[in-house]
Amino acid sequence: MIKYFYKKISVILLCTWHIILGTFFLILCTCQVKAQKPNTPPLTRIEFLFDASQSMYAKWQSDTRYEIAKNLLSEMVDSLEKINHIEMALRVYGHTKKFPPQDCDDTRLEVPFGKNNAWNIRKKLRDISPSGTTPIARSLEECGKDFPEDPSRNIIIIITDGIEECNGDPCAVSLALQKKGIVLKPFVIGLGLGKDYLESFNCVGNFYNATTEEGFRNVFNVVISQALNNTTVQVNLIDAKNKATETDVNMTFYDTYSGAIRYNYIHTMNVKGVPDTLKVDPLSTYNIVVHTIPPVRKDSVKILAGRHNIVGIDTPQGDLLLKFDGLSDYRNLQCIIRKKRN
Repeated sequence: MIKYFYKKISVILLCTWHIILGTFFLILCTCQVKAQKPNTPPLTRIEFLFDASQSMYAKWQSDTRYEIAKNLLSEMVDSLEKINHIEMALRVYGHTKKFPPQDCDDTRLEVPFGKNNAWNIRKKLRDISPSGTTPIARSLEECGKDFPEDPSRNIIIIITDGIEECNGDPCAVSLALQKKGIVLKPFVIGLGLGKDYLESFNCVGNFYNATTEEGFRNVFNVVISQALNNTTVQVNLIDAKNKATETDVNMTFYDTYSGAIRYNYIHTMNVKGVPDTLKVDPLSTYNIVVHTIPPVRKDSVKILAGRHNIVGIDTPQGDLLLKFDGLSDYRNLQCIIRKKRN
């Protein structure tokens, strides 16, 4: 007679308790398990959303804000053009109409996405004269239509010296674009803005405030580095003895800000007992759910760009001891555990 050490479960003699099949529907319903080819960077599209409103004519250290921003962006696109997996575009607002009166539709895609278009971007920047208002929300919404539909990492970099002036909600627009999977969390570079602007832009994207001309150059370099750096993650699933031995379980990475599913992985280890190295995008903060029974989650996991990150999650899973009276040949069998159905 078989003695059960756990009630209300059915035992199928196949494999161990920690192999869980009930969560595989997640992969079929949402996205495929990721398989990445080594040394093949994904296509990255960067759209520069450039402020050419009237206030950009203000003097800022060696020149006007517009001239300083234009010159640095021109240098940057020259460098980026040399990277094979980069495509760039330029959208400008506040430059086709005079203020006053206020025209909140003053936004235009000046250079569509493409390779080898640094010269086109530089030329447009030379031809533009700041003159109008600041419709950031409307411009962001239009950015969402600028990206081609084929798969890529889509990034928006906003360069501005002011906040929304047309009663739009840039935060809501940014969140909607991220939830739809159109863009990653945007970057916002403020030119000489005060600390009181931080709250206005933090919900739009990763906000960096350049208080000086040299600071602007440094911030721009940081933003580009974060957008392009190769970043990896290793997830250690910790057992009851505080060792990283748990494995063979599905885990999902959710974007903390938008709630969108970014990655699904099956956690495995190599022959040395080391968990997989995963390539993830450092532009998001993640809620990681490990689909044990019950699921375990770790929220607001920040990934440092350009380095190997190790994330530990406590996921101790139990073992079921079975004893068979008079059946010595069936010792040490492995099994699947399922909840008993009513």
